[in-house]
Amino acid sequence: MTKTSHTPYSLWPIRKTADPRAATQAQFLHGLSEILQYQAPMQALALFQTYAKASGLMKIAAPVRRKFERAVLLAEKAGQIIVERERDPEAKGAEDSVGWILRLPDQPPVILRDLGPRGFAEIPMSELAALVLEIRSADEFAGREDIYRAVLDHYGLQKLTALVRRRLDAVLAEYF
Repeated sequence: MTKTSHTPYSLWPIRKTADPRAATQAQFLHGLSEILQYQAPMQALALFQTYAKASGLMKIAAPVRRKFERAVLLAEKAGQIIVERERDPEAKGAEDSVGWILRLPDQPPVILRDLGPRGFAEIPMSELAALVLEIRSADEFAGREDIYRAVLDHYGLQKLTALVRRRLDAVLAEYF
């Protein structure tokens, strides 16, 4: 199996953000957009955690998560943030922000990158699909186990966990 190409994952240079418990829409939009400039497309929950950590919060309680979600939905309505709602097996439905992949309007919907600091659950399903397509294009006879191995190799992972299998099986069922 050939090694797939990738773009290095680019990290946002952390700076202080407004406390999300009291942030205005303008403050939310500024901080969220700044992070997205570097790390998008990215899962909403990962974006919220990055922002919250920069503000000094270590954990996002449900009311704070709802504030983030509201800020993103307002920005989506205004055309400032694009929200792709993916069918992620970890999401509890279409409106669960775990399945929201966020980016700015001038950014591509999919960028095939290395893992970077992300956990496997934070990789957009569309990015996994692009990787699987690249693997299948290089070897049209690649079976499911070959694809699992190639994806693990691409992201520098060793173990085929239940999470990795569940997400890849969902990608294969949806896109292939």
